Amino acid sequence: MINLEIPDPFQTFVAKKYNNFKGYGYDFFAKEWLYTCTCGKELFAPTRKTMTKTRLYHTRNECLGGY
Repeated sequence: MINLEIPDPFQTFVAKKYNNFKGYGYDFFAKEWLYTCTCGKELFAPTRKTMTKTRLYHTRNECLGGY
């Protein structure tokens, strides 16, 4: 079966740009960012900016128990 859906050029650019990045990952099919914390919990967010805020909140309040 041949997929005739044409991918969005910007989505392809973002997926390739952050392909080898060791921190956040971009899921092309779900169109969301993902991050695995050192405690093992997976975090998901729609944008990279939201992912940064989510990660900081998680590490400061939930994972490490404060500063």
